[in-house]
Amino acid sequence: MGNPVLRGDLRARFGSRKIVGIEIFTLGVLGMLTFLGLPPELAQVGPSRQASLANALLVVQAVLVTYFASAFAIQEIAVEGEKTAVDLAFGPFDPSVIVTGKSMASFCTILYWLLLGAPLVMFAARIRQEPIGDIIAVTAFIAIEAWAVAQIGMLYSILVEAEFSRMLAHWGTLLVLFVGTLALPDPARLANPAVAVAHTSGGELLAIICLGYAALGVMGDYLAAASLRRFAAA
Repeated sequence: MGNPVLRGDLRARFGSRKIVGIEIFTLGVLGMLTFLGLPPELAQVGPSRQASLANALLVVQAVLVTYFASAFAIQEIAVEGEKTAVDLAFGPFDPSVIVTGKSMASFCTILYWLLLGAPLVMFAARIRQEPIGDIIAVTAFIAIEAWAVAQIGMLYSILVEAEFSRMLAHWGTLLVLFVGTLALPDPARLANPAVAVAHTSGGELLAIICLGYAALGVMGDYLAAASLRRFAAA
């Protein structure tokens, strides 16, 4: 980890009691859903694709991981000891180093959260004898999608100065992503993470949607670095 911003953010995040609380909350929600879903699942063991407990857990993971990752990036939830991208822009770091470090810290955090929930998801998948390959495909999609939204959150944290306005922009983006996209016609509706998770767990590898989210994240990083240069030049 040669990037100093990445090292600093990971040190702050993995030492934060706030993040530990969020992880306990997330695992608690997944564990409760698993417990509540076990009786009917165990009574219907088989390769059925409908009413899948594993699919429900993955949708919940997509929602929670996306929200928390973007909330950290936009500083809606501040981590003790973690400096914002704007604060770092007044230091000795190049904007590209700051954005790369922040971006990689978000991705590492997302992967860690998904790994924490993986045992419960795998357990639920084995109940219905679902292919492990489907679960891996869904997890990869969630990681890319959550990372992309986090990068948009980081861009908001640079462009929008007022905290209340940033919060409105953040929640507006989440509502458009998880609710607004449901009004789109069938092919475009796959942009909704919950819908995409359901299709991916059904055996479809949504490569185009993954590439679209990856492009969104890269664009967010590019615009964030460009926006930071005005602070570095000041």
